[in-house]
Amino acid sequence: MLLEASGLTKSFGGVTAIADLDFGVPEGLVYAVIGPNGAGKTTLFNIISGIYRPDEGRLNFAGQDLIGRATHRIARLGMSRTFQNLQIFFNMSVLENVMVGCHARALTGLAGALLRLPRMRREEEEIRQWAGEALDFCDLGGLKDRQASELPYGALKRLEIARALAARPRLLLMDEPAAGLNDTETLEMRGLIGRIRDQGITILLVEHNMGLVMRVSDRILVLDYGSRLAEGTPAEVRANPRVVAAYLGGEVHYAVE
Repeated sequence: MLLEASGLTKSFGGVTAIADLDFGVPEGLVYAVIGPNGAGKTTLFNIISGIYRPDEGRLNFAGQDLIGRATHRIARLGMSRTFQNLQIFFNMSVLENVMVGCHARALTGLAGALLRLPRMRREEEEIRQWAGEALDFCDLGGLKDRQASELPYGALKRLEIARALAARPRLLLMDEPAAGLNDTETLEMRGLIGRIRDQGITILLVEHNMGLVMRVSDRILVLDYGSRLAEGTPAEVRANPRVVAAYLGGEVHYAVE
């Protein structure tokens, strides 16, 4: 397993957000986490990325213990994340936004940056190249010199993904990538997720659009009040009566064709 959790528990003021949770994410797959609002999905993402420290449990990524590691150290291990609420630098260009995402791979220290040593200049050129490749991959290459503030919402969602990809992660955490997108943009996002997986990058996905989830996911974990309700393939989850009763609420209709 690329990412493996055992007994994860996290409480806030007496309210348990994640309760004794076990799961494993195989490498190279799209692994989705679904559940109603308050199920603990965002809390789980925050634990994995190092924003929260669990009260109990173990969490390993690529054989490394993540508990207690700072977010930037987790990123250096090969993990990137996008957010439900866009984290974009609107006063910077599209290219500059993506170059920021390469900081996890940068090796030049402060002295080298201040002195503009040859190694630093070479590294800056590499970062610019990585950023350009990520923008091309996300169909944003033609907009690299535009201000981020000029982009429509759907392009901004892809910009955040491009920035995460520029760090060349093994695991990409995607938090509600289709939130706020129209049907056409959602189909484009579906294609982008598939292309990312085809590059060998493992995706951990939180998403409320069930049409998208069922079509892009290889495995799905269903949370209910921070606990594991079910896990399996999309077909298995869709047919699970406990999932239908607790989360889906009845017959499922899919908007993404």
